[in-house]
Amino acid sequence: MTSGSAHDGALQQLHVPSLIGTVTNETGPSGLIAVIDTCHAAAALPDPQSATAGLQQGGLRVAMLFAASAHMPAWHMNLSVQLAELLESGVPGAGEFLAVDEPLLKELRGRIHTQEPGGFVFDGASAPGESLWLARNVRSASRRAAGALGLPAYERLRKLLGPLEGTHDISSREQLKDWIAGLGPERLAHPAVRRVVEFERDLGVCAAAVAVLQETFGDALTDDLLRKAAVRAGFPLEVAVRRPCPSLRDTVEYAVLCQSTVAPAGQSRSLVHFIAALAHLSGPSDALPQPLVVWAAGSGAGTALNSRLNELRGATPRLVVVAADDGGEDVVRVEASLLFGSAVVHSEEFPCEPGPGAPVAALDKARLWALSWLAAAGEPLVAVDVSVPTSLLLDSPPEEWKVVRGRRMLGVDYDVTTRWSGLLTPPSGVPLDEMLHTGRRLLSFLESRAQCGPSWLGSDDLDSVEALQELLGRRREGSCVWGVDALPEKDFDIMLEELLIHTPALIWPRGESVRGRPSLQDAVAEHWDTLPAKLISAFQEQLNGIPDDLADIRSTWHDAHWQEFCQRRAGRAVVAPQDVTPKEQA
Repeated sequence: MTSGSAHDGALQQLHVPSLIGTVTNETGPSGLIAVIDTCHAAAALPDPQSATAGLQQGGLRVAMLFAASAHMPAWHMNLSVQLAELLESGVPGAGEFLAVDEPLLKELRGRIHTQEPGGFVFDGASAPGESLWLARNVRSASRRAAGALGLPAYERLRKLLGPLEGTHDISSREQLKDWIAGLGPERLAHPAVRRVVEFERDLGVCAAAVAVLQETFGDALTDDLLRKAAVRAGFPLEVAVRRPCPSLRDTVEYAVLCQSTVAPAGQSRSLVHFIAALAHLSGPSDALPQPLVVWAAGSGAGTALNSRLNELRGATPRLVVVAADDGGEDVVRVEASLLFGSAVVHSEEFPCEPGPGAPVAALDKARLWALSWLAAAGEPLVAVDVSVPTSLLLDSPPEEWKVVRGRRMLGVDYDVTTRWSGLLTPPSGVPLDEMLHTGRRLLSFLESRAQCGPSWLGSDDLDSVEALQELLGRRREGSCVWGVDALPEKDFDIMLEELLIHTPALIWPRGESVRGRPSLQDAVAEHWDTLPAKLISAFQEQLNGIPDDLADIRSTWHDAHWQEFCQRRAGRAVVAPQDVTPKEQA
């Protein structure tokens, strides 16, 4: 019964002993493990007849783990929490498998002090077979001594060899090579054997990588360094933050064996990214250590490794949030990307429910998602890019979105730069390549310093959409940053898109209250070389009561960082997560 339930009304309650007795007599399964994490858990022990007098006639194995004795309460799901931690971290001296036995119960009782865990085991199976076990023990000494295989390799080895006869005693790469060498051509042609041969080659890739990394980094390797490199290499969060921290060998094996290969000769993108992250974190030098140069040349990974190091240069974390409307009127999802330098290491999508507050709620989820990664990476979140379609630019400044616990504006805690999403999804009728070319041309003008400030539009220029279109038709696309110091009385939403198509950077007043203020142009001219950073700090200072004309200016900014992100997105291969599978599923 749940807490507070009445003692009558049996239909609303679950009789656990009867349920377990019923399950033990289902035809098919040869064993059952039950974890009972309730108060008075040992009272769930089924009577002998229910387990032995049914269809199975007691011919099976049953193991039960109880949170507490039959007269004792259980607290805070302690059994489930501590059991999960033990399965993940392992138990020293408990053998290769963790089962409901004395070593496991001893560990649980040493961790749980508010209740008394217990166990029960029944073995009535006449057929030979292994006893019931909960998980492989990651701290088993025998496993670690078996040919120096890490946990990922050992698990893959057992899975691949399971269907093949005569392989039960193989536990190292050397034994695997000897077994393969003894096979005839006909046996080697079997698909299951070919997968084992490929796996043995991958073990060679792992061994070579571990050797060169130990030679290169040696005493500098720590759990903290491995975790930070795993985050920057794009490993799943549950792998990067696992406790105890995976060893160097485990991490390399995960990169090679558990990720999809995207390059020839066993070259793994995940492995290259991991090695690049280690090299970047271990020293400020742009030059690779000589052992890594030799390894990269021998494995054909030199270009990929150099490219990744170049992307990680600087490696300031940045969250990029794209509000996507798919050409409609409403934002339908928020796409979040976490970057280190220019390397996109993690990405996620957050759907938007219908309603005006949906993009704000989705952005807050993206923010929390990024914080979980950065906590593992040991980095703060400072820079946030928010890319929005034209429809959101006028009425909804991203820095003013109240996302932090629904009360604090995003721009209070983070340096928010507004981007226009037209270089990701251009307006109808505008080719994407044309927009990217316009962005490159704008950067060229800015870098040449031919543009020493925005080109300001007067009231006559904004008198009508037609007048603006005529002006833009005489100016080269991407030749300036447009500035508007007085919002037109009508059609500025249409004019805004016309301007952004012409050049994806724009400055305009925050609201009608600053309409036509001469000091806006002077403030922009004074701080032109420090934009948009100065716009961000001015907004934050004004919230603290420090007036600044720049705080009354809004912008959608375009720079080399945004151009590179958009260019990368334009050329990316779109692959559904379920289509990116480990080689063992091929």
